[in-house]
Amino acid sequence: MEERKTIFDQIGQVFMIFGFTMLILVVFCLLFGEHAKGYSTMFSFGKEGIGVETMLQFLLASVFTVTLRWLFFTDALIKNMRVILRAVCMVLSEVLVIIVLILIFGWFPADEWLPWVMFFVSFAVCFAISVAVTVFRERLENKRMEEALERLREKESTMKADNLEKEETR
Repeated sequence: MEERKTIFDQIGQVFMIFGFTMLILVVFCLLFGEHAKGYSTMFSFGKEGIGVETMLQFLLASVFTVTLRWLFFTDALIKNMRVILRAVCMVLSEVLVIIVLILIFGWFPADEWLPWVMFFVSFAVCFAISVAVTVFRERLENKRMEEALERLREKESTMKADNLEKEETR
Protein backbone atom coordinates (compact mmCIF):
# COMPACT_ATOMS: atom_id res chain seq x y z
CA MET A 1 0.00 0.00 0.00
CA GLU A 2 2.13 2.87 1.30
CA GLU A 3 5.85 3.06 1.97
CA ARG A 4 7.02 2.67 5.55
CA LYS A 5 6.98 5.91 7.44
CA THR A 6 8.70 6.95 10.61
CA ILE A 7 7.06 8.32 13.73
CA PHE A 8 8.17 11.78 12.58
CA ASP A 9 6.15 11.38 9.37
CA GLN A 10 3.12 10.43 11.47
CA ILE A 11 3.62 13.42 13.78
CA GLY A 12 3.90 15.65 10.72
CA GLN A 13 0.59 14.27 9.46
CA VAL A 14 -1.03 14.94 12.84
CA PHE A 15 0.05 18.57 12.78
CA MET A 16 -0.91 19.03 9.15
CA ILE A 17 -4.44 17.77 9.87
CA PHE A 18 -4.56 19.78 13.09
CA GLY A 19 -3.51 22.95 11.26
CA PHE A 20 -6.13 22.47 8.57
CA THR A 21 -8.77 21.80 11.23
CA MET A 22 -7.78 24.93 13.17
CA LEU A 23 -8.00 26.98 9.98
CA ILE A 24 -11.55 25.74 9.41
CA LEU A 25 -12.45 26.42 13.05
CA VAL A 26 -11.06 29.96 12.82
CA VAL A 27 -13.24 30.61 9.77
CA PHE A 28 -16.26 29.15 11.60
CA CYS A 29 -15.47 31.29 14.65
CA LEU A 30 -15.39 34.41 12.51
CA LEU A 31 -18.60 33.49 10.69
CA PHE A 32 -20.70 31.90 13.45
CA GLY A 33 -18.78 32.46 16.69
CA GLU A 34 -20.94 35.18 18.21
CA HIS A 35 -24.17 33.31 17.44
CA ALA A 36 -22.83 30.00 18.77
CA LYS A 37 -21.05 31.44 21.83
CA GLY A 38 -23.37 29.97 24.47
CA TYR A 39 -24.47 27.13 22.26
CA SER A 40 -21.24 25.21 21.67
CA THR A 41 -18.07 24.63 23.68
CA MET A 42 -16.07 25.10 20.47
CA PHE A 43 -17.19 28.72 20.28
CA SER A 44 -16.96 29.63 23.96
CA PHE A 45 -14.98 32.79 23.06
CA GLY A 46 -17.27 33.74 20.18
CA LYS A 47 -15.35 35.30 17.33
CA GLU A 48 -12.46 36.14 19.65
CA GLY A 49 -10.79 32.76 19.25
CA ILE A 50 -10.65 29.10 20.13
CA GLY A 51 -10.03 27.84 23.65
CA VAL A 52 -6.94 25.81 24.51
CA GLU A 53 -9.13 22.94 25.72
CA THR A 54 -10.92 22.84 22.37
CA MET A 55 -7.61 22.94 20.51
CA LEU A 56 -6.32 19.99 22.53
CA GLN A 57 -9.51 18.08 21.75
CA PHE A 58 -8.99 18.69 18.06
CA LEU A 59 -5.35 17.67 18.37
CA LEU A 60 -6.62 14.38 19.84
CA ALA A 61 -9.02 14.05 16.90
CA SER A 62 -6.06 14.57 14.55
CA VAL A 63 -4.14 11.79 16.31
CA PHE A 64 -7.14 9.48 15.85
CA THR A 65 -7.32 10.40 12.16
CA VAL A 66 -3.65 9.59 11.55
CA THR A 67 -3.99 6.37 13.55
CA LEU A 68 -6.99 5.31 11.44
CA ARG A 69 -5.06 6.18 8.29
CA TRP A 70 -2.16 4.03 9.47
CA LEU A 71 -4.54 1.20 10.36
CA PHE A 72 -6.40 1.17 7.06
CA PHE A 73 -3.71 2.22 4.59
CA THR A 74 -0.75 0.13 5.64
CA ASP A 75 -0.50 -3.62 5.69
CA ALA A 76 0.46 -3.62 9.38
CA LEU A 77 -2.83 -5.12 10.56
CA ILE A 78 -5.02 -5.47 7.49
CA LYS A 79 -3.32 -7.56 4.83
CA ASN A 80 -5.88 -8.40 2.15
CA MET A 81 -8.42 -5.64 1.69
CA ARG A 82 -9.16 -3.69 -1.48
CA VAL A 83 -8.23 -0.02 -1.48
CA ILE A 84 -11.80 1.18 -1.97
CA LEU A 85 -12.99 -0.92 0.98
CA ARG A 86 -10.14 0.42 3.11
CA ALA A 87 -11.17 3.98 2.20
CA VAL A 88 -14.83 3.35 3.02
CA CYS A 89 -13.94 1.72 6.34
CA MET A 90 -11.63 4.60 7.23
CA VAL A 91 -14.25 7.27 6.45
CA LEU A 92 -16.91 5.42 8.43
CA SER A 93 -14.49 4.93 11.33
CA GLU A 94 -13.55 8.61 11.21
CA VAL A 95 -17.20 9.67 11.34
CA LEU A 96 -17.78 7.32 14.28
CA VAL A 97 -14.75 8.68 16.17
CA ILE A 98 -15.88 12.26 15.61
CA ILE A 99 -19.41 11.45 16.77
CA VAL A 100 -17.97 9.94 19.96
CA LEU A 101 -15.79 13.04 20.48
CA ILE A 102 -18.81 15.29 19.92
CA LEU A 103 -20.69 13.41 22.61
CA ILE A 104 -17.77 13.31 25.06
CA PHE A 105 -16.66 16.92 24.69
CA GLY A 106 -20.07 18.48 24.07
CA TRP A 107 -18.96 20.32 20.94
CA PHE A 108 -22.64 20.98 20.26
CA PRO A 109 -26.02 19.88 21.69
CA ALA A 110 -26.41 16.28 20.58
CA ASP A 111 -30.20 16.35 20.91
CA GLU A 112 -30.73 18.98 18.20
CA TRP A 113 -30.82 18.25 14.48
CA LEU A 114 -29.33 21.48 13.05
CA PRO A 115 -25.83 20.99 14.52
CA TRP A 116 -25.78 17.45 13.14
CA VAL A 117 -26.72 18.71 9.69
CA MET A 118 -23.98 21.35 9.92
CA PHE A 119 -21.49 18.70 11.07
CA PHE A 120 -22.27 16.35 8.20
CA VAL A 121 -22.21 19.20 5.64
CA SER A 122 -18.84 20.45 6.91
CA PHE A 123 -17.49 16.88 7.02
CA ALA A 124 -18.65 16.32 3.44
CA VAL A 125 -17.04 19.58 2.26
CA CYS A 126 -13.75 18.78 4.01
CA PHE A 127 -13.85 15.24 2.65
CA ALA A 128 -14.47 16.51 -0.89
CA ILE A 129 -11.56 18.97 -0.59
CA SER A 130 -9.33 16.20 0.73
CA VAL A 131 -10.26 13.88 -2.14
CA ALA A 132 -9.69 16.66 -4.69
CA VAL A 133 -6.26 17.49 -3.26
CA THR A 134 -5.31 13.80 -3.17
CA VAL A 135 -6.38 13.23 -6.79
CA PHE A 136 -4.53 16.37 -7.92
CA ARG A 137 -1.39 15.32 -6.06
CA GLU A 138 -1.56 11.80 -7.50
CA ARG A 139 -1.94 13.16 -11.03
CA LEU A 140 1.07 15.44 -10.52
CA GLU A 141 3.15 12.52 -9.22
CA ASN A 142 2.05 10.31 -12.13
CA LYS A 143 2.98 13.06 -14.62
CA ARG A 144 6.42 13.43 -13.01
CA MET A 145 6.94 9.67 -13.12
CA GLU A 146 5.93 9.52 -16.79
CA GLU A 147 8.34 12.37 -17.62
CA ALA A 148 11.16 10.66 -15.71
CA LEU A 149 10.43 7.37 -17.49
CA GLU A 150 10.47 9.12 -20.85
CA ARG A 151 13.85 10.74 -20.03
CA LEU A 152 15.18 7.33 -19.00
CA ARG A 153 13.99 5.77 -22.26
CA GLU A 154 15.59 8.59 -24.27
CA LYS A 155 18.85 8.17 -22.39
CA GLU A 156 18.74 4.41 -22.91
CA SER A 157 18.08 4.74 -26.64
CA THR A 158 20.90 7.30 -26.94
CA MET A 159 23.26 4.91 -25.16
CA LYS A 160 22.22 2.04 -27.46
CA ALA A 161 22.78 4.23 -30.53
CA ASP A 162 26.22 5.25 -29.23
CA ASN A 163 27.13 1.59 -28.59
CA LEU A 164 25.99 0.57 -32.08
CA GLU A 165 28.02 3.40 -33.59
CA LYS A 166 31.11 2.32 -31.64
CA GLU A 167 30.69 -1.30 -32.78
CA GLU A 168 30.33 -0.25 -36.42
CA THR A 169 33.55 1.76 -36.29
CA ARG A 170 35.52 -1.23 -34.98
